[in-house]
Amino acid sequence: MQFKLKEADILEYLELNFPQQKFEKGRLLIGQQRRSDLSIFYLGEDFLANVVTKFNTFEYREAVQLDYDMIDKITLKDALLFRKMYIKSGEQTLKFGTSRALLADFQNDNYNAFIKGEKQRVIFENGQFV
Repeated sequence: MQFKLKEADILEYLELNFPQQKFEKGRLLIGQQRRSDLSIFYLGEDFLANVVTKFNTFEYREAVQLDYDMIDKITLKDALLFRKMYIKSGEQTLKFGTSRALLADFQNDNYNAFIKGEKQRVIFENGQFV
């Protein structure tokens, strides 16, 4: 059982599951839908993946490659206690949230780098990062 999510450990897990890909720090964001498992998204320039992680133990369940072609837009929103991520695909919008107090060594820094000091920001649209 892990007590804190660590970026280096998650990147290593991704490398084991996708050995043909290169992974870099600063590209992970965590989301959760209503107390379900955590979704740790790797938002690479050319590669998108989700590491499904148990909420209580931080045990990795599986790594799934996703396709940017299925995503219209990714929006981040900064709130008082939570940070939100909206992934729009066609008519459907998936809503994810994370607490600012989540035990991770990377979430705040990575989130701040993507949102660039704004309260709300589209980070991916029309097949590319904005």
